[in-house]
Order: sequence, then C-alpha cells, then structure tokens
Amino acid sequence: MASRKKIKLCCDVTVRDVLCTAIREYAHAAYPEGGSECAQAARYTLLELAADIDAGITDDNETVEVSKRPRAMVKAALEYYFNRADEVQGLTSSHQRALFDGLLQEQKVTCSDLEAAMAADSHD
Repeated sequence: MASRKKIKLCCDVTVRDVLCTAIREYAHAAYPEGGSECAQAARYTLLELAADIDAGITDDNETVEVSKRPRAMVKAALEYYFNRADEVQGLTSSHQRALFDGLLQEQKVTCSDLEAAMAADSHD
C-alpha cells in the first residue's frame, strides 16, 4: 500500500491567514532572494504552498489538500513565526503551537480554537 503524499488542511480563513503569513515570513527570512539554487527552490516551494493554501481555504471551503513534502519546512515556519511573536509580546505560545501542530496532523482548527489558545497562552 502506497503512503499518501498529500495532507488535508482543514481550517477557516482566520487560521489560514496565520498559517500563510507564517509560511511567507519564513520563506523570505530563511531563503532570501539571490541565495543558492537550492535555497531558491525552497523559497519558491514555500511561497507556492502559501498561495495554494490561500486559494484553497475560503469562506465557502475549509479544506485543501497539499503535498506532505514541505511539512518540515512548514513546521519550521510556524516555529519561526511563534518565536518572533513570543519575543515581541513577552509571552509563550505553547497552546497556539499545539493547535497548528494539530492542523498539520489533519485536525480541524477554527478561529474560536485559535482565540481559546491565545487566551490560554496569555494566562500561562
């Protein structure tokens, strides 16, 4: 039996926006223009992934299938995003991080889930 090469992301537009912002910010920071051919390929992959997620998750559609291949880079992007947010806000985002880990494990994540995670993080 062949392993699935796709991952199903299920979220609303608010969560999608956080995910796509994290991916884009990481792509620009980790793989700046003018880098090696390998770095440019990674940058392109991440930016295309963000565009695909952006186009796939809409007010009318909360599910999109994307390649599993860049999952490690997406995890790195989320870590980068939350590390920066934690530094600016002086908080820890452990609940939000867990929520996005769940998203990458094909769990549905909504705006209300994100708000609850943010509230929990602000009380830690």
